[in-house]
Amino acid sequence: MARIIGRNHCMMFGFAFTFNRADEDEMERARKALDEAAEFALEEGGVPWKPAVEEQKMTLDRMDPNTAKLLKGIKRFLDPNGIMNPGNWEGDRDRL
Repeated sequence: MARIIGRNHCMMFGFAFTFNRADEDEMERARKALDEAAEFALEEGGVPWKPAVEEQKMTLDRMDPNTAKLLKGIKRFLDPNGIMNPGNWEGDRDRL
């Protein structure tokens, strides 16, 4: 899927892979295909929209360390008790 956003200033691409939930091997192949699609998007300078935890980690691994620290600081400021979406955008706690 591809969608132009606004007045042609950016574009959104969507990747979807069908699979049979009763077939573990097929599910694993679909997971790998999604990971490869996310890797490709990141390599091309894209940013995942609503990424799963694994895609969040891929993004954090490629992110400038100072940007990652800024995001972590903002999250701590807005959510000091860590109750909003726990487990999301955490990455390597020692690095952030």
